[in-house]
Amino acid sequence: MKLRNFAIAAAAVAGSLFAAQSLAQPYVGASFGQSDIDESVAAGLITSGTVDGEDTGFKIFGGYQLNRNFALEAAYVDLGEASYSGSFFGAPVTGGKVEISGINLSAVGILPLAEKFSLFGKLGMFLWDSEASDVTGGVPFNDKADGTDLSFGVGAGYELGRNLLLRAEWERFDASDSDVDLLSIGVAFRF
Repeated sequence: MKLRNFAIAAAAVAGSLFAAQSLAQPYVGASFGQSDIDESVAAGLITSGTVDGEDTGFKIFGGYQLNRNFALEAAYVDLGEASYSGSFFGAPVTGGKVEISGINLSAVGILPLAEKFSLFGKLGMFLWDSEASDVTGGVPFNDKADGTDLSFGVGAGYELGRNLLLRAEWERFDASDSDVDLLSIGVAFRF
């Protein structure tokens, strides 16, 4: 009797593993939208002045949905640039810009709400690079930095077809001491 119960339990576990594998799908996609880089990005570049952190951002992503509730995703993210001008301890600063981009690696939790509609949340790491340039007191200035910081976000997906998904999402990327938000819409193709 114990052997029979063990065989039934083993068959049930194996069946669930094979069912989970049949749900697993790789996907690729792209999103475009509005980025908003926090004014603190110009700290140390100007002591007074103005910062415009709104720009166009985009990402190209790919992932693997392990089951209906969990995926792993990697993306190249270009968060655009923030422009700044003002002064640095009395010296005029003109033509300032800071560009931020990087690789984002995320775990994605998915909550299906209807047959074609789902919500998702992300938590990950952002491996970023930034480049700043301006003219301070008539002298060209350039600086580069990089690092690894936290990223997170929320979004919604709607299936347009068997393999095509429309996605809308908000994400926040930390880059050093600056927060960068990306509000985007895009499509994902599942294989």
